[in-house]
Amino acid sequence: MSAPRRLLTTACVTALALTVPLGGSLSAAAAPQGPRPVPAPQGDQTRLGHGSGDFCLAPGDARALAKAHVRLNAVRPARLTGNRERRCVTAPITGGTFNRGLSKGELRFDGGFEFTRGGRYLRVNHLMADFATGRVSGDVRGTRPARAAFLAFTLDRKNVRVSSGKVTARITFTLTSQGAASFKSAFGTTPVKAGDRLFEGAGTADIRTPHPADTLRPARTTLDVHQ
Repeated sequence: MSAPRRLLTTACVTALALTVPLGGSLSAAAAPQGPRPVPAPQGDQTRLGHGSGDFCLAPGDARALAKAHVRLNAVRPARLTGNRERRCVTAPITGGTFNRGLSKGELRFDGGFEFTRGGRYLRVNHLMADFATGRVSGDVRGTRPARAAFLAFTLDRKNVRVSSGKVTARITFTLTSQGAASFKSAFGTTPVKAGDRLFEGAGTADIRTPHPADTLRPARTTLDVHQ
């Protein structure tokens, strides 16, 4: 091999040795750099934004409450929805978090629901659903103010759907022993019992995805939660 060709070969090998550590491979170095993926939330926790959740009286307990002349109302900013046959309370979702396995996280609501009979009432406000314990707690106002785990629920992955930017879910809520005790404290008796299916729920909330300044934003995702 002539001296000029040896010099040319040496130069090419040197350039190749310098390029591979920088780019990882020739193909990677030559490929155009596309948008970098948005990093996953820290701790495998996804943040939730605003949304709304419906608490609709289950048919059996709706009849039991009507027989006892106990009426369901909404605590603002939640509002009364549904109809005479299916009375519901729709409460704003103000945020929360959840992990991929739906075993940890929380969902916070603004407002709540109230049961009234004559001059007596049982008000459950500032609701929060805890995925780890399967309980919905609230500030209870009636005979005695207290914070109580009023409802119980189980998340079934088949009823939870995550799609473009939202989570939706359907969940059945049963009355806890603390909830039954709250009814008895407010009205002197409990028309619904612990373990009874009190509400059938449905809800939806936005997923809040972080967007670093140096990344291109992907299409907005949405989280649908039916409770």
